[in-house]
Amino acid sequence: GLEQGPNFVDPHHGRGAPDKNVLYLPRPIEAVAEELEMSSDELEARLARLEGTPSIKERSRHLMDKVMPPEAGRHFRNAGREQLLGFRSIVDFWIRRIDAAEARASDESPSRHSIEID
Repeated sequence: GLEQGPNFVDPHHGRGAPDKNVLYLPRPIEAVAEELEMSSDELEARLARLEGTPSIKERSRHLMDKVMPPEAGRHFRNAGREQLLGFRSIVDFWIRRIDAAEARASDESPSRHSIEID
């Protein structure tokens, strides 16, 4: 089944870990069809329709494309980047304060080095 997460390792692509789902029926399709009170052909047709249905991610992306222009997405990504830079500034500020307090306490220069990231 698909409940346990990805169950297929592509031997030609990927990272060597399961990252895709392949439908696995531990019983023959005829037995499943009989349990669902339909023919094997009906079950296969139903499965084909389900497999052809876009995933929720694809449907969500399609909906967002209808209601939000691409430049809005760029602005939101840029705003998210600015928020992360703001948080980094706060963390850097407190690291400098802690380093200064430790240096005053031990009369040594701080052992941390600042690394500039663009």
